[in-house]
Amino acid sequence: MMMHHIDVHVRDLKGVRTLFDALSSDLGYERVPDEAGFVGYAPAGGERPRIGFTQDGEFAAGTIRIAFGVANCEAVDRAGATARRYGAKKLEGPSFHPEYGDDYYAVFFEDADGNRYEVVANVDGIGATS
Repeated sequence: MMMHHIDVHVRDLKGVRTLFDALSSDLGYERVPDEAGFVGYAPAGGERPRIGFTQDGEFAAGTIRIAFGVANCEAVDRAGATARRYGAKKLEGPSFHPEYGDDYYAVFFEDADGNRYEVVANVDGIGATS
């Protein structure tokens, strides 16, 4: 079984589009054709899982965090810098997080609506004590 898609409800569709347009290449995603009140991204080549953002006037941020896996620390660093440049809030990292494993390197951030995201690389042979 494979995850098909994730749908995140937001108040500020334009803001999340700006943030994820900037992040998409760091994450290996590309934007799919927009629909009214919706913007979506798919892994390069159109595979799944996709992530989409739906305009929602009744929006309330939840407690879920969506994590994107990338190949290495440099990709995490790029994503963190991009998130910072494009208005992400509550950035933590990029740094090692030994509470999740010695090789867990990640950046955590929120979009303008308070939805939480993470970009992570599990780096074999590299740890918090290196």
